[in-house]
Amino acid sequence: MKTTTTVVRGLAIDVLVIETVHADAVGTLFYRAEVLIRERRSGAQRLVRRTRIPGAAKELAQAVQQHGVRALETFSPPS
Repeated sequence: MKTTTTVVRGLAIDVLVIETVHADAVGTLFYRAEVLIRERRSGAQRLVRRTRIPGAAKELAQAVQQHGVRALETFSPPS
């Protein structure tokens, strides 16, 4: 089982993408990814999205790097 953590640093928050993959010689058996927002000031973490589609979390991390926090607005609850 392999776990990869990607951190996208921002001014007030960090976006953490944690991907867990379990594979054998034939292919991928298990994939799970979590996207968390961590506040820099308090260190509090909030789960934004959980997915089992391979590669979806990496695409979201790239979107956050390109577009900033605006890429996460679709996942936040309405205020």
